[in-house]
Amino acid sequence: MRVVVAGAGFAGLMAAWHLAEGGCEVVVLEARDRVGGRVWSQELTPGDPRTVIERGAEFVLGGYDVLRELLPGLGLELAGTAMSYYEREPRGGGPVSAAETGECAAWVAAAAATAAPGTSLAQAAAGWPGQPAVLEAYLARMETTSGTCADRLSAAAAADATAGFGWRPSWRVAGGNQQVAAGLARRLGPAVRLASPVLSAHQDDLGVHLATEGGTVTGDAAVLAVPMAVLRRLPIAPAVPAGQRAAWQRSGLAHNAKLHLPLNRPAAASAVQSVPGRFWTWTAADLTGQVQPVLHAFAGTEPGLSALGVASGPAGWAAQAAALRPDLDTEPGRAVLTTWNDDPWAGESYSADLVTAAPGDQDILAAPAGRIHFAGEHTAGDWAGLMEGALRSGQRAATEVLAVQPADR
Repeated sequence: MRVVVAGAGFAGLMAAWHLAEGGCEVVVLEARDRVGGRVWSQELTPGDPRTVIERGAEFVLGGYDVLRELLPGLGLELAGTAMSYYEREPRGGGPVSAAETGECAAWVAAAAATAAPGTSLAQAAAGWPGQPAVLEAYLARMETTSGTCADRLSAAAAADATAGFGWRPSWRVAGGNQQVAAGLARRLGPAVRLASPVLSAHQDDLGVHLATEGGTVTGDAAVLAVPMAVLRRLPIAPAVPAGQRAAWQRSGLAHNAKLHLPLNRPAAASAVQSVPGRFWTWTAADLTGQVQPVLHAFAGTEPGLSALGVASGPAGWAAQAAALRPDLDTEPGRAVLTTWNDDPWAGESYSADLVTAAPGDQDILAAPAGRIHFAGEHTAGDWAGLMEGALRSGQRAATEVLAVQPADR
């Protein structure tokens, strides 16, 4: 069986590798000139491996079992960050501690657990009996992470896998997360074709035909492992069922950006949230066990990114990050900015759980349409938005394809 995979991010490469292991002939079509998709590792200071930054997905958290199982076979390992993704010091919104923010998070999670479908996080949190500054710190954290304002974000986000507020360890792939994609691509060899964006998909009784600028690539089946924002605008014939298309439209597109600033002096590991700025900053250890000479920052929501002026470049945000962290000796003039919503092959940082989602949407997003199967973090249910979700979705899509023999199509 020949299977064509669109997208060489974590989801597409994972699907392709499992399909190849299952005996399929695989072709992977990737629009970019690199693999990894929204996982992108670079040296902030070229030639200095201490400054490897993640311009896309970064943290490896508890429960990332598929990723952990994958690493040894690729010759990779995890490096502890010496800080916690979950616990951040709130600044700029009043005297609030991380512990108080965690108490608010627990209260909102309990309220959200009994909320009716369609309830927003803002509505679930509205009854918080404590200090308003504490609630604002909580909402700032949740909006930053989700890339969505609390009045549009589903209350279910309060129980998301990334919503913990107590100290727990976090990791990164030593030397850069993109090495996972590079390792999978090496296993697939010439089956991976870079700079080959898929322009349209057509399926009939003979197979699935993906059009590219270099010609049409045909397979018995296809896996579309592209971001939801890209999938929505991809011409597919015959059209997918109306209910499936409607679920695609209800899927939220998060708005986030990342910033990295060099440090002139050593710093301790840390995590600090700008409450009014809707961004957080951190310093973290790398594969050497030492804290990198880099200040990292992550911002979210459309109003938040607009206020930081990211459309005009890194200068405005870099100045705010430096002001938030006067304890650090930063170089704002050398800051590197990464945005995803204006990237033609992403269109979003990742998916977001909006109040517009309908019951059953998780299953619909992952459901095949004839010979076309779908993978990507947006199809990963409770793992949506995460590297682990992307990998799991690739496994799931490959299993679906392998379960259907060519004679059954």
